[in-house]
Amino acid sequence: MTLLERIENARTTKDTTLDLSNQGIRLLPPQLFELTWLEELVLDGNLLVEIPDEICELTKLRRLSVSENDLMVVPENLGDLVKLETLYLGYNSLSEVPESLGNLVNLVKLNVAGNDMLDVPESLGNLTKLVKLSLHDNLLQSIPATFGKMSSLQELLLDNNELKSIPAELAQLPKLEELMLSGNHLTAIPSEFGGFQVLTELVLDENNIIEIPESLAQVATLRVLSMAGNPLSVIPPKLLERGGNGLQITWDK
Repeated sequence: MTLLERIENARTTKDTTLDLSNQGIRLLPPQLFELTWLEELVLDGNLLVEIPDEICELTKLRRLSVSENDLMVVPENLGDLVKLETLYLGYNSLSEVPESLGNLVNLVKLNVAGNDMLDVPESLGNLTKLVKLSLHDNLLQSIPATFGKMSSLQELLLDNNELKSIPAELAQLPKLEELMLSGNHLTAIPSEFGGFQVLTELVLDENNIIEIPESLAQVATLRVLSMAGNPLSVIPPKLLERGGNGLQITWDK
């Protein structure tokens, strides 16, 4: 079945889900944007360089996945798709995403991993329903302090970037359980991280961290603290005490 036949079939059946993954698509035909009842559109594994502005005509979309393409730009009006709950843009060639993504207040999962992102918009802090944010394997040099406003966030994946510091405001995330920061250039961890309420896993492998704050021992829920590949000279005694009481600590002794 050709691409246009698939689209015509969706028009006939009024199906709310359309999977066009791995079809070798370079350009999206205008007929696609006439399917205004679509709630889920999957375009993974194609050859798309851009998403046309007409995407905003699919106002009922709840899930949009355009992973593993050649995307270099995302349209500003993507932020008009306010019903989106899942947005996958991973493994493309994006150097930025628009500020308007901060308008997608119903997003639960956002994946922009495996791109060439140098920074991310402060507006993402508006995504208070977001549960999982995947930004690993980019070129990020900083993270906005506004991330501390993502009150539903449970998983934050920032590994394999170019981060030299991390905002203390992340400790304000009341539901954060997993924080992945391995493979960056961090030299220190904010003492405020001792204020995490439900954090269970903190991965800091392969950074340049010299010392770790003793305040981490106050995170009663912490079960995994991984710090391999850092030039740590000593671990605070209170943390070591936790190591024999339900906390798995990994470091280069």
